[in-house]
Amino acid sequence: MEEGIPERKIQITGFKNREKDELVALLFKLDCIFIDGEIYDNCTHLIAKQVSKSEKYLATCAAGKWILTKDYIINSAKSGRWLDETTYEWGYKIEKDSHYSPQMQSAPKRWREELTHSGALGAFHRWKVVLLIKEGDKRKDAFERVLLAGKAVIYHSQNPEGEVTHVFTNNRSLKAQQEKNDFNAPYYPIQYLGEFLLENTKQTNAENNSVEHCLSVCDQQERRTKDYLFKMQFAEVKSALKHHICLAQAVNHKYVGQGVTLHEFSSKTENFEMPRVSFSRIEGLLEGYFFIEAIDELSSLLPYCVPPVHFLQTLIEHLLQGNLSINLLSQIFDIFYTLLHLHPPWKSQSMLRYYLDLLQCPVCARGTWSLVETLVRSCLNCRFFCHVISDQEMEHAEYRTIHKTFLKFIFDVVQTEVDYLSRRLYHWANSDFLIDQPQTVAVLFKMFWHESKSSILFTKPLNALVDWVIYFQKEQYKTDDVFKHQVAYLLNGILGAAVEYWILLGFLLDKYMMQQVADDLANYISVLCGDFSSDELENLICSIPSPWLQMFVAEAVFKNVCLKNNFYFSSEPLSLQKMVSSYLSAIGKIGMCKTGIAQKKKKNKIGPRPQPESQTLLLMLNGENQNHSEVLPDLPGLNLGSCMPLSTKLRTKLEEQTYSKENSLSTQDFCKHNIKGETALHIACMKNKVEKLVLLLCLPGTCINVKDYAGWTPLHEACNHGSTECVREILQRCPEVDLLSQVDGVTPLHDALSNGHVEIGKLLLQHGGPVLLQQRDIEGKLPLDYVESIQLKEELFAIVQVQETIEDFHEHLEIDVCNQRIEFTSFLLYKMLLNFCTVYNLPLNGTSLNIKAMCSDVALLMSDRKSQNRTISFTDWLVEHYVKNLETFQKIPQFLQEIPENIQQCTRLHVQTLLAVLKTLIIQSSGAPEQH
Repeated sequence: MEEGIPERKIQITGFKNREKDELVALLFKLDCIFIDGEIYDNCTHLIAKQVSKSEKYLATCAAGKWILTKDYIINSAKSGRWLDETTYEWGYKIEKDSHYSPQMQSAPKRWREELTHSGALGAFHRWKVVLLIKEGDKRKDAFERVLLAGKAVIYHSQNPEGEVTHVFTNNRSLKAQQEKNDFNAPYYPIQYLGEFLLENTKQTNAENNSVEHCLSVCDQQERRTKDYLFKMQFAEVKSALKHHICLAQAVNHKYVGQGVTLHEFSSKTENFEMPRVSFSRIEGLLEGYFFIEAIDELSSLLPYCVPPVHFLQTLIEHLLQGNLSINLLSQIFDIFYTLLHLHPPWKSQSMLRYYLDLLQCPVCARGTWSLVETLVRSCLNCRFFCHVISDQEMEHAEYRTIHKTFLKFIFDVVQTEVDYLSRRLYHWANSDFLIDQPQTVAVLFKMFWHESKSSILFTKPLNALVDWVIYFQKEQYKTDDVFKHQVAYLLNGILGAAVEYWILLGFLLDKYMMQQVADDLANYISVLCGDFSSDELENLICSIPSPWLQMFVAEAVFKNVCLKNNFYFSSEPLSLQKMVSSYLSAIGKIGMCKTGIAQKKKKNKIGPRPQPESQTLLLMLNGENQNHSEVLPDLPGLNLGSCMPLSTKLRTKLEEQTYSKENSLSTQDFCKHNIKGETALHIACMKNKVEKLVLLLCLPGTCINVKDYAGWTPLHEACNHGSTECVREILQRCPEVDLLSQVDGVTPLHDALSNGHVEIGKLLLQHGGPVLLQQRDIEGKLPLDYVESIQLKEELFAIVQVQETIEDFHEHLEIDVCNQRIEFTSFLLYKMLLNFCTVYNLPLNGTSLNIKAMCSDVALLMSDRKSQNRTISFTDWLVEHYVKNLETFQKIPQFLQEIPENIQQCTRLHVQTLLAVLKTLIIQSSGAPEQH
């Protein structure tokens, strides 16, 4: 140690795991005292990873000590001596693109220089402080250490002998304590210390140079203090609200029950150095194809160390190639899950890189999303893979089981990442944001947003994932294949995890990111599901695991239903008032509307042309995911005459699309299907080949309900082309034929009557009954609407033997349709309400809220900020949004006094559920404390 230079006492903050170990190893090479601990211990130098409001960071600032970057340690170790600190100090260089303001970045340098020049002992050297924080609160000791580092005098007695300049209390009791004013001094929330040290640039001198500044009773000073306290109170509200919302996320992810404190989760394990001979032995076993022995060795070593990733990649490669027995599958994935438990990806950047290398095809190495797509395609067709696989004698079912198991592991990895981020956010909020901010170290982030440079949610991988989710959702209605249902569940789970992670990331970064979920993702899903029935949409929405996404998709579908009935809403974000006022009123009006032509104008839709299902499938199987933002809008269709039947229009459009892609399909790819997906049954019915049809129907395994790529069945084709005898044979020989099969609402009866084939219509009605007359196509037309002759209408209607007139039948049908609309939109609204109250932790779920008492002047402050054109942060918006919803919550009885009568009289299940939710809101609002 050089003479005259005090010995360096070093502490570090923000560094973890390997990065911390490497810095500590470098410190041991230098002449210093390293103090390892979580609390501030009068160090001379603090090495910080980033700006933070941690105890060590604030205390070192208050003491005017050096706060330096890690490069100071690294470069000093390289030089073999301590270097000059100046250029390594936090605040020496200001980063423009940083999440931290210039004031926060420059705080260490600013305080060190100011205290050095003034000769003051610390940032709080003239403060006389009383701390009104409950005994046992772990934060109390931390705040005392920060104050003492800044040379404040702390009175521990409730009756201090001297004058008091500052009274600190927690956010729950600030307002009540201010009203008492027991100490004749200004009251401050505990977050004031962080604000004062890191962000307060103009008031520091006044605060330090004059005690009278805090005690002055003149109007100007009093107003200034009041304004500042008001702003600090707003900061308290923001902190409390963020804590409240983060707790809601933790409850949603089932980490904590309501009212239960969440304990810190830690997954730590000692890393022992394993003899090189152990790894060499495993490598030799793998090269010699002694897989059972290699797996046993890896299982025994895993609790003590992380095996080289290429060992696991070798197992994956042989597993996907079919070189390993299916019986070893569970043992291999036991290793993977043990690894996930002991060494998760969020443990460090090196572990994240480890998982990114592991979760990709070991041959192609194109990344995690590429592997996910490959696994999904191979689940549909085991012959497809991203590279040529060896011809092993493995059953098709075994291949699919392997690929599904691997997909399940990826699902579990991303789900645990979301769970962990939610835990960390909660702890971060629970510490009043004083501990280090959680980092975005996740496979999930790299999978979907690694190339995104502008915080864009809807990237190509996420777009492709949504396409897969909707494809499998449609497949569930066509097949009872349990395997496909399982794959659909996993894909839904990955999508839900991605949305939850994205929204939690918004809370973390203080950015308004959730609206992209509503504006982009949810709307895209609703467009893809434009041909879903109400039952299919209900199943889709209920299958969405993310409450945020479920809420936004329900709203997007609701808006589409209203749009078709000429109801429009503002583009403002979803709120409680919007639901209980605008949306509830719209349901009543929709239920009274006459059925009209749907407002579906396909030619104006921007994006890719709708493709036959087979072509979409082939593109997905080949991995040709198109960028929808680069596709030109559809050209207007040819004007073929307004009298053309809808079924003919749909077929004409399909033929144009099909032949434009003629080279993309071959009959070899889809056995017994031509370029349009038509089978021999379809062709026989189109050409009225009765004998051939009978022969085909006699063959074992023939499915009369088989669809071409547009969704048309053989019965549709027979009805469309007037093949009366074919229709007769189908009805006589195939009792399982689906008479209600439809494409855009066009049933076989629509097909027959719109093309003038009345005899076929009579046959269908004789077999299908009155239910066939109740179906509407996409233009809102019933089958009889295509029959102009009143006599023919009555003749067809008489076949179903309904004891009423056509007019009465249609009137009752209209009432039923209106009730169906009320039922479906009620389902959408109560899904919105329940999820809204869940994600925002509103009192509907029984949570008592004390934030309201602190929010009386929030609207005034927000108005002042907007009038000054100040940037409104996401948390500012969240506070304003939340307070408005609390005000609405208290006024809910007023909003719900005039529930539309047709809603109250409807006895259907979803309507009654909605009414029950609304009654619950009324009961809870009556018991909520008033907002002052």
